[in-house]
Amino acid sequence: MKPAKALSMATIIGFAKNADKKTWMVLAAATVGVILLWFGLIGPAWVERPVLRREIQDMTKLMIQVNALNEKRPILERNQKVYADIIANARGRLFTNEGIGMLLGQVSKLADDSHVEVLASRPQEGNVIYAVPYDERYSASGYEFTVQGRYHDLGKLAGRIESYDKLLRIQLFRISSSEKNPERQRTELKVLAITAAPPRPPAATKSKKSAKASNAKKK
Repeated sequence: MKPAKALSMATIIGFAKNADKKTWMVLAAATVGVILLWFGLIGPAWVERPVLRREIQDMTKLMIQVNALNEKRPILERNQKVYADIIANARGRLFTNEGIGMLLGQVSKLADDSHVEVLASRPQEGNVIYAVPYDERYSASGYEFTVQGRYHDLGKLAGRIESYDKLLRIQLFRISSSEKNPERQRTELKVLAITAAPPRPPAATKSKKSAKASNAKKK
């Protein structure tokens, strides 16, 4: 048998001319078999199997995550309900415009129930602006009071303000002693009544207003 390198083009052409029909059929069948073997076994083993293996690994990881979330689902649903109740309760305690209008009288009543005398009261100018992102949801109006009473009664007043059914928070509670009446202390009191932030105009409206303002300045 000649080595593979010794096969010449003439030999191959001669073989093709002298081969009978049966030989060609055997060669065709062998070629088809090799093609089927490649696409059926060799190709998938070299190309498709690694891809399929990675997909199986990814799917396994995803199933593990889903199972872990399913185990935590009752806890998450319970926490969601708790947080929703807290948020709904907080929103229900926000002051309305009507409540703000009666706030001075309400604090005066709390002081009277605590046996504390209100010497002066006035609203602060402007609203308190909260930090982002709370500035889009909440606002606050400040009020200043000058009251006088005993330490124990002043403590009761502070407790009544902080536990008020609406969101009323003490920002300043400064006690100064009185030489004329040591038993009754003069106190500077500042409280915040928390309300819902007023709706803001859309960004397009703001840009139009700023454009009009700049045009007016130019004119």
